[in-house]
Order: sequence, then structure tokens, then C-alpha cells
Amino acid sequence: MTRGVDDLLADLAEAVDAAAELVDLGKERWDAERPLRLAGEAVIGRLGDVATKLPDEVVKATPEVPWREVKGMRIIAAHAYHRIDYETVWVTLRDDVPRIGEAIRRWRQSQA
Repeated sequence: MTRGVDDLLADLAEAVDAAAELVDLGKERWDAERPLRLAGEAVIGRLGDVATKLPDEVVKATPEVPWREVKGMRIIAAHAYHRIDYETVWVTLRDDVPRIGEAIRRWRQSQA
């Protein structure tokens, strides 16, 4: 079953929100609590999965998002998890994921 753009963007928004919730818990808890790091891994995986399914129209309309890297992080999270650098995941969740969410929000507003 192929999911529509709205469903995919809802999945992406949910992952962006989850990333914000993790970041809001703080770096100290991130460092101390392994389940939070694994949750961050899952968020990165979901973002990458959604990125692989987005139609070209969305990808091309949001060139500020490094879609190739987003997809690449999913591959690492799913298949090369032993190589995950949790500091990089933290920075990605804190800095990059909100930018992805903002780019998608701007695109959606331009489509309304």
C-alpha cells in the first residue's frame, strides 16, 4: 500500500516533534539514559525512511534539506548501528531536525 504525501508528512512531523521532546529532556539525561539515545536513533530512522518515500516534488521544493544525508543516516541507524555516534545524533536532533520541520512547514504553506 502506497501512502500519500499527507501521511508521509504527518509521519515526518511526528518525528520532528519526538526529536524536540528528546532535546527538551536535556543533554545530561541524553548522556545518562540509554533508552533516550535509542529513541533518538529511532527518530533518525523514521526521518530517513520518510525521506526515501517523499515524492520528487517535495524533495526538489526543499533544497535546503540535505535529503541524501537524511537517507544515509537511516541506513546507519538500521544497518550499521554499531557505527552510530550519539553526539552526532544529539546535534542532528537539536539543530538539523527542527530545520527539516521548518522547511516542510514552509513548503506546505506554499501549497495552501
